[in-house]
Amino acid sequence: MVAGAIGATGGAGLVGIVLSSGWYGSSPPVSRPVVPATKDNAVFEHWAMDDNSVWSEGAVVEPNCSWWNGSVVYTSDLCSHFSLSRMASSSAGRAIDRAMRCAAWYETECVISPEIGVSIPAAFVHDPDDASRMRMLIAPRIIPPTDASPAAVDATGDGVVKSEMRSIRVQDPEEKTNGRIAEFNHTIQIEYLPGGSRAPVSETLTGSDAYCVQLLRAAFVQECWQQLD
Repeated sequence: MVAGAIGATGGAGLVGIVLSSGWYGSSPPVSRPVVPATKDNAVFEHWAMDDNSVWSEGAVVEPNCSWWNGSVVYTSDLCSHFSLSRMASSSAGRAIDRAMRCAAWYETECVISPEIGVSIPAAFVHDPDDASRMRMLIAPRIIPPTDASPAAVDATGDGVVKSEMRSIRVQDPEEKTNGRIAEFNHTIQIEYLPGGSRAPVSETLTGSDAYCVQLLRAAFVQECWQQLD
């Protein structure tokens, strides 16, 4: 799941992620159940608040956020470029709306698609041009750093820069689990589809945005990324 308070060891607090031992740090790999990102593999899982206004009878309706705790990994029928290319552009707006509701309700900077009942493999981070909004990074691919890239420090060729790894405290925004320490690369270069667009763009991410993308990739099965990368 992605949500909660992230704090880099010795650094300022950030927001957004939850992991399980077994896919971070030096722990050996742990087999985890594979489940669909949404019930019946629907693009959008039904939310009760979809049937009503956010302000129902004068009271705020709590969003149906379901934070990932790292105990499972997700699969999706949308783990293919063909499926994503046929996705309606309106789907992005609906997904971003859900992400913004969950981010605002739980005061987090990072949301991943299964947490908001969306099967599109995507991470949601705040828009640098408008802090009140979030943007959707669909199928983000980590680009291995080159000597000329901002992340080119002790590059291994797998998109991970050893000297840029940071120890991050990951907490559940609902405070149902204790925080864990995870290791994420502080700076990554990615290629992704912006929500509502079919034209891929490249961008360098740092800090919580970079952690959020890496969290998303950890939440889905490797087969998903093998089809998308």
